[in-house]
Amino acid sequence: MEQSEKIFSKEYVVCMIANFLCSMNFLGLLTTTSSYAIVRFGVSDSMAGFAASVVVIGGLISRAFAGRYALAVGYRRMLTIGLAVNAASTFAYLTTGNFAVFCLIRFVNGLAFGTSSNTAITIATSLVPKNRSGEGVGYFSISQILGTALGPLLMLQLLQNGGYNEVFLFAAIAPAAALPLMLFMKLPKFPGSKTEEEAGLPTIAKFLERKVLPIAAICFVLYLGYAAFASFVEIFAVNTGLNRTVPFIFVTYAIALVATRPFVSKLFDRRGPNIILYPGIALFAVGLLLLARTETDAALLLSGALMGVGLGAVQAGTLAIVVGLVPRRRLAIANGTYYMALDGATAVGPVIAGLLIDSAGFSGMYIVMAVCAACCVPLYYALHGRKARG
Repeated sequence: MEQSEKIFSKEYVVCMIANFLCSMNFLGLLTTTSSYAIVRFGVSDSMAGFAASVVVIGGLISRAFAGRYALAVGYRRMLTIGLAVNAASTFAYLTTGNFAVFCLIRFVNGLAFGTSSNTAITIATSLVPKNRSGEGVGYFSISQILGTALGPLLMLQLLQNGGYNEVFLFAAIAPAAALPLMLFMKLPKFPGSKTEEEAGLPTIAKFLERKVLPIAAICFVLYLGYAAFASFVEIFAVNTGLNRTVPFIFVTYAIALVATRPFVSKLFDRRGPNIILYPGIALFAVGLLLLARTETDAALLLSGALMGVGLGAVQAGTLAIVVGLVPRRRLAIANGTYYMALDGATAVGPVIAGLLIDSAGFSGMYIVMAVCAACCVPLYYALHGRKARG
């Protein structure tokens, strides 16, 4: 596919909007379903963590198949199906009074989110010129960042001023609003994956990209901390008397990330990944540690800002690395592999966090997550950083 130097094509912008709305749905529900499970079904913290994270198990599974079969089904059709099922399954939350059924619906919701998210990301990254991959990926990921910030903010506000029905209705409308935009997408022909070279690949290589696994492993460890933050920060804030401030931690997270994103993305293109990934990992770890010791509104918001700058740099840098590691025809599978690691961490993170809370409390849990994040500095060096520039 021939590409110009232009990044913001009509299709790229449509994918940004779709990704933004899906991210609002996903993270908004991730921050509210733990408390919903406790209030509605009377389950323990660890089971509440499972209710929050089961959606990500569905996302993890769907990304493997979406990456493999998107070309055969058609990228626009795959994205449309994902958005429609996402909206319908979210609306179904309003109809269930059984914890097991609720978890099953969450799982289907995850299948739909993984399909729509992976497809939107693959379309957008395929349209970005290779020599502007850091910038293009960085701008696109702003849509996800804004979604993950505004989703929790708006849904926590709806929860405080209305109830869970209002939260679920708003969450269902978000992906549904992206469906009409599919009519405006006219995609070029993307490179196929059924080449003679790939015909002899083992089955696992048709669903996973081996070159991406080292970067995916680093992100998996880091996103354990993010999943613990997103899933339990509301309950943590209530226990520390900061519940009125907690919705705005996602605002400071987003503002800090968006404000630094253009600089970070251009720095990646000019000087390579190391110059942004080492500081990014360190800042995220410091943010988690500050959250663990938070006793004031200002400290809570500052922890969100530090995590936003840190994880934003990591996300932009690692996804741009992934785009550069593989040929275009393997991009859907590479993106699927990368986001499967993130989904896996987001799935098991709340469960691990819930178990840690039961034994060590909220502060102890966030300290453990901060230590895990800090360990990613030597892990990144060993797996990628020592061979990379910058």
